Amino acid sequence: MPESVKRCLFQAVLACAGIILTSPPCARAQSSGPTLILELTDSTLIARTWGTVFPDSAAPPGEYQILIPSGPVLSTGRQRSATVFLLRNGTEVGSMDRLAWNALASASNAESDWATAMEGPEKQDVPLLWHAFKWNRETLLQWADWPAGFAVGLGTSMSAIRSSKPQYQRDIDFAWSQKPFNRYLLGAELHRSQFGGGLSRLGVTVADTTGGRLPSGKTPDFWGDAYWWWSLSAGVPGLKYTVSLANQPLPQYYWLDPVSVSAIRGHKAGRLVNQWTGPALQRDGNLSHTLDARLGILRYGIHWDQDAYSVPVQTAGMDDLPALFGTWGGGLIIASDILATRLWLDIPDLALKLGLPEAYPSRFRIAFLHFDMAYRNLRSFNLGVSVRVRVDNPIMNRPGA
Repeated sequence: MPESVKRCLFQAVLACAGIILTSPPCARAQSSGPTLILELTDSTLIARTWGTVFPDSAAPPGEYQILIPSGPVLSTGRQRSATVFLLRNGTEVGSMDRLAWNALASASNAESDWATAMEGPEKQDVPLLWHAFKWNRETLLQWADWPAGFAVGLGTSMSAIRSSKPQYQRDIDFAWSQKPFNRYLLGAELHRSQFGGGLSRLGVTVADTTGGRLPSGKTPDFWGDAYWWWSLSAGVPGLKYTVSLANQPLPQYYWLDPVSVSAIRGHKAGRLVNQWTGPALQRDGNLSHTLDARLGILRYGIHWDQDAYSVPVQTAGMDDLPALFGTWGGGLIIASDILATRLWLDIPDLALKLGLPEAYPSRFRIAFLHFDMAYRNLRSFNLGVSVRVRVDNPIMNRPGA
């Protein structure tokens, strides 16, 4: 259905409910009238409005509106409904004082711009090309800003490896990130990983047989020992560096190696993974390094670990893309001449608000099902599913919180 038709239907529904959908952001009602919903299209105005509701926090991607409830004018000239509400994708995310909104709308000089946009649907729905690429410092900082907050995840994954039974993994993840100064980010994560079947079981069998510790006719347990590991990160707008403890039996991209089975059996390096040259699968105290970059929906990362990989592993793609049922993203994983595609999806991606404490309301972002698929070929791929909960609070963007 064309967007113009959708907009007409939406306006008709709101009109039946006594709500007017309009564009001029500075329409100050002087008498009791219908509720106004103002669409925000200017990125600078969106950033300033979000900053008023959530100080020092960048506005996530989405469609924003301002809802101004109706109410009679008092003798002082002030609206009885002195609170306006900020909506994102049709859901309330915060509120502010009516006078604060009037100041923001007036400072943005948006009245004339939006009046021009109302001349016709072509100008409103199809902006001029140079307006679409009109960047400024505030917009770029918003696109490059890293989110801060607390996150918890619980998930499992399965990997197909050539000439081996499937490899399974289950993880518990805790992450905390804080902005101690302006937009600069510091973060810490704690993870618990456990491997079962596949390469990890084969590796234990080979190692124990070589060392003479495995009794004849006995096989190791399906699930191996659980590994606790950590990571620390520091970020500036657009770039984030992460160092992680990586002394696990299998590195993160083990399934990409096309000769992993023969490498483990022969205690030698594969085409990608080189950490299996010793009698044990893991390297004690090994550290891995990751450099990530972001700009809007674009993502890039490079992961290197000389004790685990023979070449760096690069990732590139897009994230936080809207869908009818949540958000999704996709991209590529590149390691020398080895290439895999990746797709992830959150179903549904819900945002809930807790208004306590009043000065610092928290926002919960819940992905009841997070699907992650990375595919190289029918004998080399990775499938994962997890539950993720993220808590965002304005106090996490303040120094010393």
